[in-house]
Amino acid sequence: MKGVKPLTKNEEKEMLCQKFQALLALILQYGGGAMLLPQLRALCAVLLDMNGQTVNRAVRALKAAEILTRQTWVDNNSDLILARKYAYRFFEGKTSQEIATTRRPHTMAPYLLGARKIDWLLSFIEKNGITSAADLEYHPSAIGCTMFLRLPDLLGYYQEQAPILSYVRPDNYCQQERQLELSDIQRRTMAQGNAPAEEYAPPITTLEQLHRRGIYIYFLSEKKKQVGFVLFAGRETKARRLMDWLIDAHFWVTSLLPEYETGLWVYALDWDHKAALMNAFTAIAPGTSKTRYYQYRLEGAKIYGRASIGVVDSDFITKWCGNVSALTN
Repeated sequence: MKGVKPLTKNEEKEMLCQKFQALLALILQYGGGAMLLPQLRALCAVLLDMNGQTVNRAVRALKAAEILTRQTWVDNNSDLILARKYAYRFFEGKTSQEIATTRRPHTMAPYLLGARKIDWLLSFIEKNGITSAADLEYHPSAIGCTMFLRLPDLLGYYQEQAPILSYVRPDNYCQQERQLELSDIQRRTMAQGNAPAEEYAPPITTLEQLHRRGIYIYFLSEKKKQVGFVLFAGRETKARRLMDWLIDAHFWVTSLLPEYETGLWVYALDWDHKAALMNAFTAIAPGTSKTRYYQYRLEGAKIYGRASIGVVDSDFITKWCGNVSALTN
């Protein structure tokens, strides 16, 4: 139209981000800035009432405006959608100078973990009858789930759960809360290009250490006195390490909640992966005549009957990787 000033590039980006804000929020909040396109379509169909063609058009427009970009997925067919710098600027309300350029990992491992989380999330949505983004925002936090929390979010989680976590052993709670505060300070200091201060407290077991291992709280039940964890195992992750981590997770729980039981659900990539893990867990332990390995380890830690482990076949390879399993080791 004559006399109408054309939009600048940033104004166009702002307009598109506003138009597709809910879709972008899913990519950033649950995908950590990256999401497999078929999974994004599945989420949008349930949560945003957007069909696949509408999602595809939105993604094309956002890519054309350099708000999103893409790379080929491990099946050499699907698209992995990646958020670019402007998407973070839009949601954080910061200038270009205040937002660092997005760093991409050197391997597919972080993207595979993210896709496995979204696979879990889709099952969670179906199981709980979730039909909107608002419901999804509420439901995991209501059961104490930490699956999609970043490391800087864990201090807030401790504080939100303080009525439960600090009730029995407040001194241990305060010590762990302080360690998380120091970890946040250290991250900010290093992000600014400065060396970390020397006066940090010695490391103690916290939820942050479990998250760094890829162990997330599924639920925290005060009524049942149970904490359930989820871990997405790779083929290289051995039963010994998984038992080590279960024992560590249980001792983290009992450092705050001594009467609670602990469960760890290990998500396997496919049926063969599940079978290999189950065989390792149930093999006869060395030096015993009939004690299963998992029982042997729990008895050795004096927590048999208080902690448990299970393996779930997620069928991830077939559903999302076109049966290309060599790249998901």
